Amino acid sequence: MAKHKEQKIDEVIRCLKTYGPATFHVLLVALLIWLFGVLVFIPIANSINRITGLFCSLVIFVAFSILIYKSISGFQKTIDAFSALLAKKYVKRLKIKIEESMILFNNAAYIIFTLILYLLYLPLLNNFHPAISGIVLILILLWILFLSLKILSVFSSRILDWLSKE
Repeated sequence: MAKHKEQKIDEVIRCLKTYGPATFHVLLVALLIWLFGVLVFIPIANSINRITGLFCSLVIFVAFSILIYKSISGFQKTIDAFSALLAKKYVKRLKIKIEESMILFNNAAYIIFTLILYLLYLPLLNNFHPAISGIVLILILLWILFLSLKILSVFSSRILDWLSKE
C-alpha cells in the first residue's frame, strides 16, 4: 500500500512538472488581465460612454476566455492527480472504495473550480447584461446538481443504512 501511495505521489509530482509551470503562467496572465480589465480598464471605458465600456468588456472577456481555455486541460490533469492523491489518503477514513473516493474528490474539485471560474466571469458578464450572468448561473447550478448527485450516490448506501437504524 505504501508503494502504491508513493506511485501516486510521484504521479502528482510528474503531473505538476509537466503541466504545472505552463498552466500556472497562463492562469497568472489571465488573472492579471482580469484584474486590470475589471478594476481599471472597464470602469474607465464605462466613464467615457456605454459603447466604449461594452467594447472594452468584450476585449477583456475574449482575452480572458482564450487564456482560460488554454489552461483548462493542464488544470484538469492537475486536479485529477490531486484528487487521486486525496482519494488514496482518505479512503480508509471515509470507509469507501477507492473508485468512490475518486468520484467524490474529482467532482468536489470540479464544483469548486466551476464556482471560482463563474465568480471571475461574473463582472464581465454583468457588463453585457445581468440576464446573461443569470442564465450562465442557472446552467452552472444544473451542472453542479448533476455532479452533486454523483457525490450523493457515493454516500447513498451509508445514508440509507443510517436512516434504517433510526
